[in-house]
Amino acid sequence: MNRIANVKPRLAVLYDGAAGPKVYRVAVDIAAKAWDSGSSVRVRRLGQLVMPDDSATRREWLEMLDDVGDIPEAAPEDLEWASVALVVSRPLRLANDHRAVVASG
Repeated sequence: MNRIANVKPRLAVLYDGAAGPKVYRVAVDIAAKAWDSGSSVRVRRLGQLVMPDDSATRREWLEMLDDVGDIPEAAPEDLEWASVALVVSRPLRLANDHRAVVASG
């Protein structure tokens, strides 16, 4: 009798390091919900963490900085590991340029 193995979904949540605290919080919320539903989850940063000049005086930036210290930058191995990858970023500010990136394996 053949049985299909119950394979746990593997989600890689990649957030844009230049997008700021709101995007980071969305990425973490998605990861937490996926984890709670039984998925294996990795949260990774895309690119360098980019902070505005006044970030040291903004509470939301300071809170994010406390959290992101242990989050590694995304690597090809993260995409190879994942059965689904989700990229979380902010909308581009260029006129008439609305792009979304969604990847799944």
